[in-house]
Amino acid sequence: MHTLLMTAAGQHILEDFESLTDIEKREVLSNLLKISKAIEYPETSDDELVDAADAVFLAYDTLEQNG
Repeated sequence: MHTLLMTAAGQHILEDFESLTDIEKREVLSNLLKISKAIEYPETSDDELVDAADAVFLAYDTLEQNG
């Protein structure tokens, strides 16, 4: 999934990632998780958490209806 905030370079990385084998993807993800610990992330607001929870429950409802 590409967002409007993602740069062209970020989109290029995702496209390259999608072309990797599953083994290569796992290795890349492992390394990204290791280096991402050093990134400072902004605080998540209560509204953002509620929106995320709503999205998860909506996805579950959709799965149940189609399942």
